[in-house]
Amino acid sequence: MTRHHISGLFVVITVVLCAVLAPHARANANPSLRIKWTGDVFSFRVAGEDGLGEWILQHSLDGREWGDLLFLVRGVEWGGVPGVDIVPAVLPVRNARSGLFRAVQLPRDDPFYRDYLAARARWRASGFSSYRYGFRWSTMIFWRGTINVVDDEVVSYERLEAMPPFFEEPPLYRTIDGLFDRIAEARANNAVEIRVTWDPQFGYPRSVFIDQSLLIADEEQFWTIESLEPMR
Repeated sequence: MTRHHISGLFVVITVVLCAVLAPHARANANPSLRIKWTGDVFSFRVAGEDGLGEWILQHSLDGREWGDLLFLVRGVEWGGVPGVDIVPAVLPVRNARSGLFRAVQLPRDDPFYRDYLAARARWRASGFSSYRYGFRWSTMIFWRGTINVVDDEVVSYERLEAMPPFFEEPPLYRTIDGLFDRIAEARANNAVEIRVTWDPQFGYPRSVFIDQSLLIADEEQFWTIESLEPMR
């Protein structure tokens, strides 16, 4: 970790200590979000909660817009207290000079979303910002090729196969972060079916099937990431 990163993290800690629970947490529980910085890892624990429901850790740069980071886990070593440890690399904004955290209580678990957030955290922690990935789209249109990303921006693609043959651009032309966003969009729009296989090492979605609506014919999406190669 560079010296610049460390100085930024100290600024984050001074803000993080002001973290609060989301307004719709149970009023009768009186919980608090406890935060510890070890020099490499942030540790979050929700103390004083009622032992019911699930908790999600959220992050914001300014306290106005919040994004979900990870589900908190009721670890045995913590006595069943919901908590999670994270490295700064999993935060959605690299090298942020400040930030806020809070915990939100959910009435029930959401296994798919739990896996989604864990996979996205692994992808962010990989630190890849420039890479080439092999992409295959297989529905009514077939497309196979590579997509090049430099500094988190899509810069070019190479088509290897397509059917119909005049179909030039990839049907989904995004960074891998953009592919995560596409999955989140489908979930937010109540897709009837979403199936994802996550890469166990880097977290990116290896294969994805999305059926947005039973009332719309031939709108299903199936795509895979066949390879991933960092670029220098």
